[in-house]
Amino acid sequence: ELSSGINAEYGEEDNSSQKCAMVCSGSTGRTSTDYQAYGNNVYVDVDMTECGFAKVPNVVISVEGSSHHWIALGTSSVYNTTPTTFRVYLHNQKATAAAGELNEEKYKWNIEWVAVGFTC
Repeated sequence: ELSSGINAEYGEEDNSSQKCAMVCSGSTGRTSTDYQAYGNNVYVDVDMTECGFAKVPNVVISVEGSSHHWIALGTSSVYNTTPTTFRVYLHNQKATAAAGELNEEKYKWNIEWVAVGFTC
């Protein structure tokens, strides 16, 4: 049985019933990720509305692509998670690609994600 309140001291929400637990996953897409410029970096907001989470889920990410993502920073960092969205900031030390080039033929960077949470 899932323990309730175990993360309360860390500011996490209490767990719901096991019957409401859900695993949901997705990808931002190799050629459709909407990167936004952020100084010398980029960010992307990921929509997971279709998962139907009632509380903030735990999200794990990785960056998939065809070039230079192996030296990127931020590839497992998730920001501002809500039941419907989260944000990822990325910095690549070597490639100086504009935000739009990251999901084109040259790089094909995309965010692969898995979220575990509760729907009730």
